[in-house]
Amino acid sequence: MLKFLIPLVVFFSIQQIAAQGVKEIEAKIENLEEEIRANEEMLVSGVEGLERIKKRFSKSGKKVTAKESARQRKIFNNVESRLETLDKVIKKQKKELAKKTKKLNELKGEEAEEEVKNEAVEAKVSEKSSSSLVSNEKELLERQETLKRARAKLEQERKEREARYLKEQEELKKEAEKLNQLDNQIKTEKEKIEKEKEEIRNRKIEANREKINELEDDIFINEEILASGQAGLKRAQDKLAETKADSNATQKDITRKESIVSKIQARLDGIQKEINLKKAEIEKLKNPE
Repeated sequence: MLKFLIPLVVFFSIQQIAAQGVKEIEAKIENLEEEIRANEEMLVSGVEGLERIKKRFSKSGKKVTAKESARQRKIFNNVESRLETLDKVIKKQKKELAKKTKKLNELKGEEAEEEVKNEAVEAKVSEKSSSSLVSNEKELLERQETLKRARAKLEQERKEREARYLKEQEELKKEAEKLNQLDNQIKTEKEKIEKEKEEIRNRKIEANREKINELEDDIFINEEILASGQAGLKRAQDKLAETKADSNATQKDITRKESIVSKIQARLDGIQKEINLKKAEIEKLKNPE
């Protein structure tokens, strides 16, 4: 009995492992087929975009300079090169798909496989008035003399203070003149520095002109590809809607078309992100510090 059961258990284990391997490779094939379909949609849309670019350039006519003509050829060749690269990717994916399909067929036959942030100054002069009347002429004369001396002293002090004031004013005036000279010197130096900075900035902008043109060309190309890709996305969405409306369509068919729509959208999001980055780079080049 054991001799019979052991081989049977081993047989079913092998069968289970083989079935699991088949499912994994089938899922990979299905994902690869969706990748190919999404790339083919991008390729078709890109070819349409290339035709639009050709028509837009042909409208320029004889007004185009030799430099602008060379720029147009560069843009056209760039788009064409991208499409050729995408075509190579599709062919490579198809070869890989053929290999995996063959492997799947082999697996189904053999049943085996596996994956992996301010000082102030004050003065007081006070006089004391006598409480009694002066009756003596001598005392009056003395008082007059005292008053005269006091007035003379006061006048002398006034003159001295005035002289000191005038001297201070003269010194302050000289100091103000020095400050004005220094202020004018600072203004002159500042104007010189600002002028030099402006010259440097202009030189930087001029030096960046070629790079700005290249970035603008890349943005133009990506915007054309984005417009074409959006057209491809619309077609894919329409196909998805048709499949959902089809009563004979299976959930697998719907899931595959949803995956294709998702992959195209991811590519378009990547292109938009690249456009945004290049626009930000152009702003930095146009406004150097």
